[in-house]
Amino acid sequence: MNPENVDAPRGGAAGESRPEGKAITMAMIAKAAGVSQGAISSLLNDRDYGIRVSAKTRERVFRVCREMGYIPNDLRAVVRMYPEQGEFALLVSQDMGMENPFADALSKALLRQIPVHHLSLAWYDPALDYAAHPGDLPEPLKTGVASKFITLGTPNGSLFSAIVAREAPGVHIGQEAGVAGYTSIVPEYARASRQAVDALLALGHHRIAILSGPFGSTDPVIIELNYGVRAAYDALKIPIEAQNVIYGNPTFEHGVASADLLLERPQKPTAVFCFSPLAAAGVLHRAQARGLHVPEDLSVIAFGEADFCPLLHPPLATVSLSAEETARKTIEDLSARIRAQDTASTRRITLPCALAERNSLARPKEH
Repeated sequence: MNPENVDAPRGGAAGESRPEGKAITMAMIAKAAGVSQGAISSLLNDRDYGIRVSAKTRERVFRVCREMGYIPNDLRAVVRMYPEQGEFALLVSQDMGMENPFADALSKALLRQIPVHHLSLAWYDPALDYAAHPGDLPEPLKTGVASKFITLGTPNGSLFSAIVAREAPGVHIGQEAGVAGYTSIVPEYARASRQAVDALLALGHHRIAILSGPFGSTDPVIIELNYGVRAAYDALKIPIEAQNVIYGNPTFEHGVASADLLLERPQKPTAVFCFSPLAAAGVLHRAQARGLHVPEDLSVIAFGEADFCPLLHPPLATVSLSAEETARKTIEDLSARIRAQDTASTRRITLPCALAERNSLARPKEH
């Protein structure tokens, strides 16, 4: 295929610097940018014609195209040249899924705050090497219509590197991305779990059960949450009762099973801190089914917010990252990178979590 016959240019925007009535040609762009017409076609069509084009040359070509008001026929080329016009894309790791309460809340918050652009949703495999399998990249990357990427869940360095290679800004939420040129938005997990335990200790609870993550988990989020729990106990020089730490997946079923286990003991806990709102909902359900009153007989608090938390009976107390604030910070960072044409700097944004003291907390009867 002759690259000069691909994606023939058409007229640009009004007021551009060109002879009246004449369409912009690749020859005109090539002359103004000081490169070959083949290089122009390779850049605009995102195809490899055996022509090596440096990042500096690419930016010069795109700047000339913007100054001349050139609008390509190919939507992908439009997005590369005018990234502010591209879509936002939310990519969620498959091990998290949109059924995760925070993923659901974040997607809704993003939709509320994105003014006119569309939001694409797609999955990614956290374990797949996308450098070796580029054909399996999420659709927003393959179609080329997204220019601002938000990733959530377990980090995948090969995916983030593919986004950076497109010179598109990317933000990973929840953990360190670990890739140069990417932004990481990281909640203060240890401080959040300490807030939850401190709230229970301040009410007079000492028999506190902890519904942690899977045993031996290397997930940095679980590690940080566990660290915060220990810090809260260490500050008061109170030992953690190992039998009251229950490990498992962050599910409703885990909460139900854990409640059965804990409430069969002679020394029942007076409070439970769960690492997920789903597990906390399971604890609430099972405790009430066994005839206990929450919070009079058992206080319950969770890390993480979900739409159902205020709707439970009683409403569930949580300590969590605000989905609205996270969405706002994410859009701010992506928009700032687009304006500054900055797709190379590595950033880290730390966000605090907030305690929502709802009606699932009370002082223990014995206090």
